[in-house]
Amino acid sequence: MTFRSLASVLALACCSASAVAAADVSVPATTYPVSSTPQVITTSGSGAVLTADQRAAYEAVFEAIRNGRWSDAQAGLAAQPDGVLTPVARAELFLAKNSPRIAQADLLALLSQAPDLPQAPQLALLAKKRGATDLPALPTPRDLDWVNGAPSRIAARPTANDLAAASLTAQARPLLKADNPAGAEALLNASFAQLSPEAATEWQQRIAWSYFLNNDDANATRLASLASRGPGEWAVQASWVQGLSAWRQNDCKGADDAFSRVAANGSDAEMRSAGQFWSARAEMKCGRFSSVQQHLRTAARNPETFYGLVAARLLGMAVPASAAAPKLTTEEWAELSVHADVRRAAALAEIGEYGLADEMLRWQARIGSDNEHKSLLHLAARLDLPATQIWLAHNCPTGEIVEASARYPAPNWVPQGGWQVDKALVFAHVMQESRFRTDALSAAGARGLMQVLPTTADLIERKRGSGITVDRASLSSPQVNMAYGQAYLQQLRDATGGLLPKVIAAYNAGPNAVARWDINNRAQNDPLLYIESIPYAETRGYVTTVLRNYWMYERQSGEQTASLKALAQGAWPRFPSTMQAGVRTGTASADATRSTIANN
Repeated sequence: MTFRSLASVLALACCSASAVAAADVSVPATTYPVSSTPQVITTSGSGAVLTADQRAAYEAVFEAIRNGRWSDAQAGLAAQPDGVLTPVARAELFLAKNSPRIAQADLLALLSQAPDLPQAPQLALLAKKRGATDLPALPTPRDLDWVNGAPSRIAARPTANDLAAASLTAQARPLLKADNPAGAEALLNASFAQLSPEAATEWQQRIAWSYFLNNDDANATRLASLASRGPGEWAVQASWVQGLSAWRQNDCKGADDAFSRVAANGSDAEMRSAGQFWSARAEMKCGRFSSVQQHLRTAARNPETFYGLVAARLLGMAVPASAAAPKLTTEEWAELSVHADVRRAAALAEIGEYGLADEMLRWQARIGSDNEHKSLLHLAARLDLPATQIWLAHNCPTGEIVEASARYPAPNWVPQGGWQVDKALVFAHVMQESRFRTDALSAAGARGLMQVLPTTADLIERKRGSGITVDRASLSSPQVNMAYGQAYLQQLRDATGGLLPKVIAAYNAGPNAVARWDINNRAQNDPLLYIESIPYAETRGYVTTVLRNYWMYERQSGEQTASLKALAQGAWPRFPSTMQAGVRTGTASADATRSTIANN
């Protein structure tokens, strides 16, 4: 271990110990916005697929179809020679709701002309309904294998099918919400004999966590120690609470033992790497330097986890070449462009028909060659189809290995008014909030890429004094949604003193919740302990996931991951400026939030 790495680890170990969700990665088909000024109209080495006149003509045809002006659409198609998008337009016209009845002969003609269209199976069914029996042969789509993505913290599941546990839950949960773990423990003791071992372990952990949040480390350690001997994932979570409580009590050996159990028994890579990292901190604090590096190296073997990235930074490990953003080469385009669906996708992207372009590439991935899958992914990135790119990164031919950077799209989208916040940080939130689905809509009414609530957008406009009531539908536009999302991030920056983990936590849980946590959270001098002391499991996972996303995006563009460096050194990462991400150095606020390394 180098002197610099050792000093950094020592900084982590000597931070003041005074105490203060993952969304799944499934990516359904998305509805991209229709743009009159698409960001990308060319592909590497190809030039534009359409002429300016063709673009104008096809834009008019698709607009007519979308608005139910059937005769205008038919006239627009008849007025120009058949081109690359003519079969797509005809398929959309034939299948549109309430469009004119299409003759069997017209359906068969289209199927013969373009059997590889993603709409071809629907057209064939329609032709059969019209009495057709001699249909053209269609490509047979194959199933792709699901490829897991970035690790996430998996919450332990409540015990099921246990009547005694259900009764205890109904009585004890209100007490925990009221910060009364002692009352909840009394209920647990009264019903303990009736509980299954799994339920008993679950409730010991839940109550131990409540003791921890209420700064009663002795009782948190006591009850978590009991739960850590139980079965299942709740025992791992109990070891985690025991380790954090011991750390706050300066019991480095107790913390090391508990974190080592998490590292050995965690059910997901995030928890295992967290256990390894915190075990390294505890061993350094105990002065047992010999195994610190091994713990960090083991954590770093999970390179797409939060603590794996921090560990790699501490060890001075080089950023892998695979971290670069995927790029379409001239050779790849030459190979792909022989396929009609690929040319159609590129042309559709030129006229802003991103949803149809998405369909073309997904379909081509299922009917084309396995060897071209990675090139299709690169093309999706080149055409600014981020949800398509994510889908292709997770749905692959058997044995296909997709580099991690492919799962972090960076489309050439710009918010209205330009970038006011570091683009990598905005995209980091977009990845966690919507996976780049512009039509994402939550049960609470949050919309679009950054899951902006209409009421939040209205509040931003009121603070600006604009008098504007935000059009709800406009929040599906990437440019509009990111503009409000970055404005909200700026408001949260001001509300939290510019400390990046708190800004991210507030984006998930709200600024009022973060303000409440600050009253009881005694980890203000240890940003990692602060993150792990956030009461909500969803928000704890959200903060670490967004920071991980942020660092992956910075590595893509070759930027210095200043916030990663700050956390590795035991300092609070600051909210980045527009032009430079990471820590603001040389300011009073940055110095004030730096851990008391020198004093230790």
